Amino acid sequence: MFRILTLYLAKDSINKKRYDSVRLQKGVEQKIIVVSAKKIEIPNNLVVEVPEKYPLPIRVGLSINYALQAYWSPKKYDYLFKIDNDVLIKPNYIFHLISKNRPIIGPGCAMLIDGRFFEKKYGNRWPICYCDDMYMKAYAFTLDFIEDIWEKDLMPIVYEYNPENYREYIYGKEYYKFGAPFWYICIHLIASVKNFLLRRPDRIPFVGSIYCFAGYLSEFGKAKYKWHRNFSEKLTKKYIKKFSKLPLMERV
Repeated sequence: MFRILTLYLAKDSINKKRYDSVRLQKGVEQKIIVVSAKKIEIPNNLVVEVPEKYPLPIRVGLSINYALQAYWSPKKYDYLFKIDNDVLIKPNYIFHLISKNRPIIGPGCAMLIDGRFFEKKYGNRWPICYCDDMYMKAYAFTLDFIEDIWEKDLMPIVYEYNPENYREYIYGKEYYKFGAPFWYICIHLIASVKNFLLRRPDRIPFVGSIYCFAGYLSEFGKAKYKWHRNFSEKLTKKYIKKFSKLPLMERV
């Protein structure tokens, strides 16, 4: 049976139904650590006090690394599963991710990472940056370990995604450092306009995309990650292939 270290991220409380959806996963053996900013009356609660002045993604990264230092061992666990406390998953969600046989898989709010891959490519450390989970996927994508950053063949999950505009702003900064081309951010903005006009709240938010665009522009001329050129080239090739197969009216 696959051994999983699950880091369940919360602030000061949990939703029992959503927590149980993680706790009662089938086909795997889990050690669940509830990582929180304040004490929660629940087994295996690890309280990590990080200054509130830090942006949320930075607080998350610091908290995860604290938990990893205390509990993680690639010899003891086959996979690391990081999940946010507002996520509801199906009973075989983790096993489903494992069955895809990818070193890193899933959205940032419910992401599974192969233990050996995590050790070899990330040094058993979570990135401390403005868009931590996206960094993990972008880096793996750049190194050709995964074909897609956003998978479309996964089980649906229920989660709440309504980030503050400031978070979208710092995400834009991170996209620039990844090496995302300017045209990509423009497409992101145009797509959000389309979603706004079609009243599709499940897709890219219009106002948030403007802040993301502004964050991207604010980084012009600044340093990028060492692998940014490879990321830009791979992303460009992927979108050329994608758009060449779509009818004209569906290309945004």
